[in-house]
Amino acid sequence: MRDIETLIGYTFEDESLLQRALTHPSYSHIHGGKNYQRLEFLGDSIVDFVIADELCKVYRDLDEGKLTKMRGAIVSAAPLASVVKDKGYDKYLKMGFGQLSDNIRSDIFEAICGAIYLDGGIEKAREFVVRDLSALIATAKDNCKNDFKSALYEKYAGHIIDFKDNGKTGEEHQPIFTVELYIDGNLVARAEGENKKTAQQKCARQVLENN
Repeated sequence: MRDIETLIGYTFEDESLLQRALTHPSYSHIHGGKNYQRLEFLGDSIVDFVIADELCKVYRDLDEGKLTKMRGAIVSAAPLASVVKDKGYDKYLKMGFGQLSDNIRSDIFEAICGAIYLDGGIEKAREFVVRDLSALIATAKDNCKNDFKSALYEKYAGHIIDFKDNGKTGEEHQPIFTVELYIDGNLVARAEGENKKTAQQKCARQVLENN
């Protein structure tokens, strides 16, 4: 627990909350105990509120419609999953069966947020959200214009969406990344890009334009 608390930047008084936040329902189904579902439910609302509040502070000249799109470019499954992957939070997840997907990674972020709120209050939860999502907040205005991944998650809400890295080619100083997109376990797109995020956006765009 100490290792992930260091990553999160918060030390729990009640470590059982953090353990719950990192327990997938499939694990509790096999081994008993509590899982992250209630924490994720709570954290989802907190993340939405904190991001909405921050966007209103940062972008004072924008209307409700644009702010809504910008919030969607931050709090949807794909960007949250990317943060969880980069931070390494998903490495601490206890999972009984199934496949680790972007949906599950985003659940982890929201569950951790919910756990921090219950342990330390709203200000500590806010600090966690703002710190981890600061880069997304700063670029939200540009990202929402061509955020095909967020649009994909909205269109296929309720489906299992997973972006899988499929290797890297090219020179070390100019690599080319290949990414495959699976929906409900089926390969639906493959694309290349100068970085993983670009390749993921291309995959999402392929699906949206062909369906």
